[in-house]
Amino acid sequence: MLIKDVCQKTGLTKKAIEYYQQKGMISPKIGENGYRYFSQEDVEKLKRISLLRKFDLSADEISKVLTSGTPEVVLREIMYQKEIEHQNEKEKLELLKQLIQGEDMETIENNLNKLFEQSTIKKRLLNLFPGYYGKFISIHFGRFLNIKLETEEKREAYETIIKFLDEVESFNIPKDLQSVIDTFTLSFSDADLQNISDAMRDAVCDFEKYYDENKEILQQYIEYRKTEEYKKSDAARLMELFREFCETSGYYDVFIPAMRRLSPEYNDYYNKLIEANEKFLEKHLEVKDWYEK
Repeated sequence: MLIKDVCQKTGLTKKAIEYYQQKGMISPKIGENGYRYFSQEDVEKLKRISLLRKFDLSADEISKVLTSGTPEVVLREIMYQKEIEHQNEKEKLELLKQLIQGEDMETIENNLNKLFEQSTIKKRLLNLFPGYYGKFISIHFGRFLNIKLETEEKREAYETIIKFLDEVESFNIPKDLQSVIDTFTLSFSDADLQNISDAMRDAVCDFEKYYDENKEILQQYIEYRKTEEYKKSDAARLMELFREFCETSGYYDVFIPAMRRLSPEYNDYYNKLIEANEKFLEKHLEVKDWYEK
């Protein structure tokens, strides 16, 4: 079955179907003519995906449902989590009404703190660190932190991360570069950040596929990095500043080990990242200085 027919049967757009294929949720056969041929199983799976998306489940949540041997259990866990989040939002709105009506602020704050204790680690960190650090966490670690502090080990790792972020010397950026960053970050929506995060994950988790599909672009980027134009660019200056910051701040020695203890999913990603970097170096030894501390 061709994609046009699949669109008619599922109500999905071509872009949506391509996205789910990129995510590995479906695997249509590719004919010698380059056309994708979808099986009836692909169609049924896409119908299920379409249904689950209408419940506002994320791509990762849907993937867990599809790959689980007990999808009902996974759905029940997701439902439970969303019920908690929904209840939290309702309670926050009620507390906001009380604040507007002039209720005692100390009582309202105590109730908010109780709700905060039920938040995911991501929400906690974004609440504690608005601005640059919050944006940094969202881009690089947000998808690994939609979990709660369930164990003592996680609590200790969480406290280590808070202490590190709160006490580390500020990332000192010259004013001219700060305006560049502000312009860049303000132009990104949450969806944009999620797309960046997804692209990074896809590149790491299936490096060979990513490399084959982007070989020419990567080679062009490697060559560009060698030019004087790049060396004098804002991007190069920022890259060097950030590398110096990571080397001297304890980012590699304190923050990353704590993040690995905090999130098993991030720990798995970290190991795959190291493996992907090694494979990239095997193909392009000339970029080894990119990875030096």
